Amino acid sequence: MAVTSLAPGIPRSTLGDAWRTFRTAVRLGWAIQSNWSDPFLFAVYTIIKPLAAAMILVVMFWVVTGGRGTAFLQFLIVGSALWNVVLGVVAGMVQSILEDRERYRMMKYVVVTPSSLFAFLLGRSAARVLVALIAVALTLVVGVVFLGVRLQPDLVLFIPATILGLLAVNAIGLFMAGWCLQLRQEAWSYPEAIAGALYLVSGAIFPIDVLPSILHPIAFAMPTTWWLEASRRGLLGHGSPGVLGDLGDGQVLVYLAITTAIAVLLALAAFGWFMRRARRAGLLDMTTGS
Repeated sequence: MAVTSLAPGIPRSTLGDAWRTFRTAVRLGWAIQSNWSDPFLFAVYTIIKPLAAAMILVVMFWVVTGGRGTAFLQFLIVGSALWNVVLGVVAGMVQSILEDRERYRMMKYVVVTPSSLFAFLLGRSAARVLVALIAVALTLVVGVVFLGVRLQPDLVLFIPATILGLLAVNAIGLFMAGWCLQLRQEAWSYPEAIAGALYLVSGAIFPIDVLPSILHPIAFAMPTTWWLEASRRGLLGHGSPGVLGDLGDGQVLVYLAITTAIAVLLALAAFGWFMRRARRAGLLDMTTGS
C-alpha cells in the first residue's frame, strides 16, 4: 500500500494505519467526552444543552420583536443550529490536542509514532462533532415543531454546501489546534474566543449588513459565512436578508468553494509548520503552568 503523508513534519503512515488510528481515537474520544458516565445521563445532557441554548435565543427574539418577523426567526434558528458544528469541531480539535499534551501527557508519544496525527485528531474530536450534529438536528426539530420554522430542503444545494462546510470548519479547527500547541496559559481559552468571534462576523444570528463596514471584508473572507448562507438556502429555500441574499445560489457555492480551498491549504501548511516548531522548541510536553 502506498505511503501517505498529509503535512510536512508529520510521521508517514499507510492508509490502513490511519484508519486504525482513527477508529481507536474515536473510541477514546467518546469515552473521554462522556467522562465514562452512564449513557443515559450523557444522552440527557447532550439533548438539553443545545435546546437550552437555542431557547435562550428564541426568548430574546420574542422579547425584542414581540413575535414579529417569522422570516428572521427562521434565519436565527438555522444559524444557531448549524453553529454547533463550528464550536464542536474547533473546540474538539483544540481541546483534544491540549488534553493529550497537558492532562494525559501523551502528545509527544503520539507524534513520534508512525500513526497519522491527522487521523488521531479527527478521531479524538469525532465525539464532540457527533454531539454537535445531534444538537443541530434537535434544534431544527424544535424550530419546526414548536416555532413554526418551515424547512424546504434543496439537497442539490445543501449536500455540496455541507461537504464544503465541514472541510472548511475542520481546516479552521486544524489551524487552531496547531496554533494553540504553541501557547501555554492562554491556550485553553482560545477555542471559545475564536469561535465567538466567528459567531459574530459569519452571520450566524444576524445579517452581516449590521456589522461595522470595517468588518465586512473579514466576513466575506471567512468560509463559515458562505457555508451558513448556502446551508440556509438549502434548508429554507431562500437566502439571508441583506447583501448576501441578493447573490445567486451558484455564486454562493463558488465563493464557498474558493474560501474553503484557501482555508484548507493554509491550514495544512500552517499545521505542518506549527508541529515542526513545537518539536524543535520542546512544546509537545509543555504544560500550562510551565
